[in-house]
Amino acid sequence: MSIEPENETDEYRNDILMEPTNEIDQSINKMSIEQDDEIHHHHQHTNIPSKKPYFAILLAAFSSLGGWFFGYDQGVTGGIVVMSSFKNDFCIDVYGNATECNLPISDLPSGYRQFLVLFTLLYNVGCFLGAVFISSFVAERFGRRAIIFTASVLFLSGTSMVIFPPGKSKGIMILILIGRIVEGTGVGCSSFSCPLYASEIAPTNIRGMLSGFMQMTVVTGLFVANMVNLGLKDHKWGWRLANGVILIAPIIIMTGIFFCPESPRWLFRRKGRDAAEKSLKRIRKSDDVNAELDAIDDAIKLEGNQVSLKELFTTKKMLQRLGIGVGIHILQQATGINPIFTFGGIIYENILGKGIISLIVLSGTNLLSTIPALFLFDRLGRRKLLIFAGLAMSLAHIVAATVFVTGCTTSSNNVVTCQTSSGITMLVATAIFVAFFAISWGPIAWIYAAEIFPLNVRARAVSITTGSNWFMGTIMSYILELITPLGYHGVFYLFSGLTLLAVVFVYLFCPETRGVMLEDIDEEFANFKLKNRTIVKILRKPCQRNGKRTATVDVIGTNDDLRY
Repeated sequence: MSIEPENETDEYRNDILMEPTNEIDQSINKMSIEQDDEIHHHHQHTNIPSKKPYFAILLAAFSSLGGWFFGYDQGVTGGIVVMSSFKNDFCIDVYGNATECNLPISDLPSGYRQFLVLFTLLYNVGCFLGAVFISSFVAERFGRRAIIFTASVLFLSGTSMVIFPPGKSKGIMILILIGRIVEGTGVGCSSFSCPLYASEIAPTNIRGMLSGFMQMTVVTGLFVANMVNLGLKDHKWGWRLANGVILIAPIIIMTGIFFCPESPRWLFRRKGRDAAEKSLKRIRKSDDVNAELDAIDDAIKLEGNQVSLKELFTTKKMLQRLGIGVGIHILQQATGINPIFTFGGIIYENILGKGIISLIVLSGTNLLSTIPALFLFDRLGRRKLLIFAGLAMSLAHIVAATVFVTGCTTSSNNVVTCQTSSGITMLVATAIFVAFFAISWGPIAWIYAAEIFPLNVRARAVSITTGSNWFMGTIMSYILELITPLGYHGVFYLFSGLTLLAVVFVYLFCPETRGVMLEDIDEEFANFKLKNRTIVKILRKPCQRNGKRTATVDVIGTNDDLRY
């Protein structure tokens, strides 16, 4: 039996009064659907054996030697720019005399200062080109080992172009700058290939540690570079010898990579299950690999064919994931880590009078902090480390900037004078920043971006995210030019604000991936909703209350109008 409205007015009134109920019903239905969806997205791949990981550890350690390119070159560059041998080749009798070439940063001959910027900037341009335009093509077409080999060849060629030509000539300096591009291209390929290869061969339970091996070689290379700089700082060929030491690393990799098995995930997609099984048995040192192969097979079937570059930018899910990967890398650079090591020698030479010693302190802190970090990725998780360590990094920058304001002065001719205690406190604050960076943003940016993409798009996506890191690094090369208008304190305050922004980004957009198989990470992102973040809920509450109150008033007002 149904009750019909007596007239159109009654029908209108009933419709209005029923609207809130309909909204509630819709919300309940939506919640039910979401709950069913979350139940449906249950991890199926939980029976993967993780025995005998020692060979995978050895492979990850070997492939991560490519991190020496990145770390050593960064460390060397920070020290050689204050060496007399470098100034003799590129400044004295080229852009100015000995006195002019030893002035503070802002008073250096403009041509030489531009050369210093280009020396760093073009290296980052090369890194960007290698990461974006070479890496994914070689890795997808020829395999993960091929891109590691290519990175070594490029770095060997570029470094040779930098260290062997003579100085004292602007024409030769152009050739050296071209060599920096080639050298950077090798580093860009290496920074792409090392974490990618490690993540694809690693057992799930130690994937964070193995993917983080590259960071260990980066910081080791950085520290060794500064020790070498210290030993060679007064040698007439100091900067050339310091750069040449690292050439042993690409030679070792070019020889040894052919003895490493190919990534089973790449083999499965390109050459089939049998080839992947053979490689995986060799890596796991076990014949019990069917469960892992089944997981890879399931993921490949679910993902479908290789995703094109156009689909990567037009598919909502992939575009969101790409935005997170790019954001992580850009914000890693925005913390100021590269300028601190690249120009830290110049900065602390002006503040403390001990540029190379300061770099040794910072790189030593970086090295010692990275060792425990390898064990924290898979225990505390990526997300917690990025958030809490990021807050500590931001605070350390604020301390360094504030100490400079209160304990240092800058004269009219831009000469910085600091109390010794203030200079040391600034260095300690920067070392604290470096320590927290080493256990969080340093390695995790590379780890996270290498594991959040499906296999059918991983190489292309990782090349783009890696390229974004170097693109931001290119922009950060101009920090040297910001010291004059902003002052040292202004630069540190800028880094602090950007680091805080990085923390907010992770909190809002980055789910945890610790202990999750690569093939199951899609589910983690599917169940990670922005609206479920505590801060977002708090901010939305006033809006929701106001919305409900307005809706109630509208309904009552409409009924009153109808009644009268």
